[in-house]
Amino acid sequence: AIKYCETRPKINIKSYDKENHIYIEIEDNGIGIKQEYLNQIFEKYFRVPTGDVHNVKGFGIGLSTVKSIIDSIHGEIKVKSKPGQGSTFIIKLPFCKESEL
Repeated sequence: AIKYCETRPKINIKSYDKENHIYIEIEDNGIGIKQEYLNQIFEKYFRVPTGDVHNVKGFGIGLSTVKSIIDSIHGEIKVKSKPGQGSTFIIKLPFCKESEL
């Protein structure tokens, strides 16, 4: 979120529980992501095309790693985003009972 912001970054994090799941929402005021790329951003090595110039350093492995970890604990991650308005990532995790620890 910090890397992909053209102004002073604002990141809001909220969490809540609902229907035996814990939700974590991370909202930013970054550059946003075009709708056509939203289904690809969790793929390993994918970077949203920016033409010949990549102002932000990276390898395209961050979000795929996050998704892999979340999948491994039977969670879900989704994103809502609009170019110029930022992104919201929603993570849904199952409750873990003390007896399962």
